[in-house]
Amino acid sequence: MKIVLCGAGRVGISIAEHLATEDNDITVIDSNNESIQKITELYDVRGVHGIASHPNVLSDAGISEAEMIIAVTESDEINIIACQISNLIYNTPTKIARIRSREYLNENFIEIFQDGKIPIDHIISPEEEVASALVKQWRTPGAFDVAEFCQSSVTMLGILCNEDCPILDTPLRQLIDLFPDLNATVMAIIRETNLIVPRTGDDVLKVNDRIYLACPTEQIERTLTAFGHSEIAARNVTISGAGNIGLIIGEMIHNISSETKLTFIELDKEIARTAAEKLEFASIISGDTLDPEIIKEARVVNGSSFIAATNHDEVNILSSLLAKRSGASHTVALINQPAFFPLVNSLELEAVVSPPVITVSSILQYIRKGQIEAVHSIIEEFGEVISVEALETSPIIGKPLKEIKLPKDVSIGALIKKDKKFYPPRGVTIIEPGDKLVIFVPVKSIKKVQELLSVRLDYY
Repeated sequence: MKIVLCGAGRVGISIAEHLATEDNDITVIDSNNESIQKITELYDVRGVHGIASHPNVLSDAGISEAEMIIAVTESDEINIIACQISNLIYNTPTKIARIRSREYLNENFIEIFQDGKIPIDHIISPEEEVASALVKQWRTPGAFDVAEFCQSSVTMLGILCNEDCPILDTPLRQLIDLFPDLNATVMAIIRETNLIVPRTGDDVLKVNDRIYLACPTEQIERTLTAFGHSEIAARNVTISGAGNIGLIIGEMIHNISSETKLTFIELDKEIARTAAEKLEFASIISGDTLDPEIIKEARVVNGSSFIAATNHDEVNILSSLLAKRSGASHTVALINQPAFFPLVNSLELEAVVSPPVITVSSILQYIRKGQIEAVHSIIEEFGEVISVEALETSPIIGKPLKEIKLPKDVSIGALIKKDKKFYPPRGVTIIEPGDKLVIFVPVKSIKKVQELLSVRLDYY
């Protein structure tokens, strides 16, 4: 597929990394020469220097032959105009744009993107999705990563194995004997900087391993307990940052649990005033979240949760550390820069949410629509957890799992059959048309997995 990608920032680089491995012909547009040089050195893509909304720049990028434009520059307006021009002049079939301003997405004006008025086929709204991810982390304090698949019947959990994990040094195959009614399957283990994909059942868990597993959504609490986590969602939540994301978080938590006490800390007095007007159910403190006295005033105490959602990674990390020192039992930090992820893990902060990773997951899910139904990129960039439907035409149909030649770095975490029930993967399990599979896949193996799900040579 020929794709024009507008924007070579963090999101653009991640998209290029994923799509360049899938035999796509990608041209990247950016107004920063250094960004263009960086992305073309890293990946097999062509670079064009210029403003993505300019017709001549789009033309130089080959938009007339492109099947898709993905506009993820830092400017909503450039993203919108790039899609508009691509459609108007070049009739580009598929147009995807990142739009961050809530003003464009206001329910009173959202119709401008409907019925072809502004021809964007898929809008990525990171703030809504990021806020939702932060709230999921609050609701699941024992996990550092959470994602739902197959109409929320399957949940992926990222869990840190600490010293309280009761199954350390135990072969994974013994989980069935230890917890016979628990349908959790470990799909991937990250040990320091190494990825381990358990396939034989002989692998064991070590202290500080970060594992990704799939379980039935109704067994989340039990699964976490089995791996040494019995934390519960706090009813006292402090949110650092009362901007757009903070406001959405507050509204979501209040709708889920109106008895939860919400306190916001916001440095900008005007933003704090606006938040106080919109969130009558919350307490708003105007002050510096890095000031220990402000943290104390916000009553960050034992058993409380702290969500750091400002626009500054460093502030989110440091304020989370202050909150931990003040007694917060659970912290969630919004982090944009991938370079900070290892630092956060070493500081023993419970969870991180990455807007670029969430944005990339949303875009990939739309691009790969078809047999791949959902995509969740793992924050360490080791791979993706995806859900797929087994089509009648696929070569895996009618075969037990033990006979399917999956790449060695790919693992199946769960199956949902036509009866809508959760089935843990077993060697004798037969794949039938319509089965939904939840799979861990490294980026480099996505193409191989897609081939397994394609038409059999003997189908016709």
